[in-house]
Amino acid sequence: MSGSSAGSTHSLHSHGLTINPLDLQNPLPPPRTRKKAAVWTTEEEGTLLDFLASHLSQASDGNFKKATWNTAAAHMAHNHPPVVISFFFFALLTIIQLKKSYYAIADLKSVASGFAYDDKHSAMILLDNTDLWDRYVKVHKDTKPFRNSGFPHFASVELLLPSHGQGRFI
Repeated sequence: MSGSSAGSTHSLHSHGLTINPLDLQNPLPPPRTRKKAAVWTTEEEGTLLDFLASHLSQASDGNFKKATWNTAAAHMAHNHPPVVISFFFFALLTIIQLKKSYYAIADLKSVASGFAYDDKHSAMILLDNTDLWDRYVKVHKDTKPFRNSGFPHFASVELLLPSHGQGRFI
């Protein structure tokens, strides 16, 4: 019985697959599905940043205390009910992404970038500077989303960063 699985000690089931030989239409199990990653809206991001800015006096040692984050979670749940799910995880991811966006825009705003940038209107890349933009984005990857969209949270994030004003909390 060469080539058969009669003497095999392994089955497809032991490898995570279950095949129903009677179901010829659908012999493999359905593919696994993942939940879509939660993405906060610009309004939700703004609500979190405004909350943190209004509680700067409660921060110490360069960080907000756990009580402030708990209050932030309650504030977000009240103002944006779906956000309450895994608040701390998504707040952290949101803050990280906002910081990356901030630094990308700060670089873009610098005279050295060669682009004019406006927080409301974006870099406004037109046909005549598309090639230059494409070369810039290869080096400054986090800038890519801002070709034709603005970053309304620039000033709010700046307030919370260590090198600006009182901020040193995100």
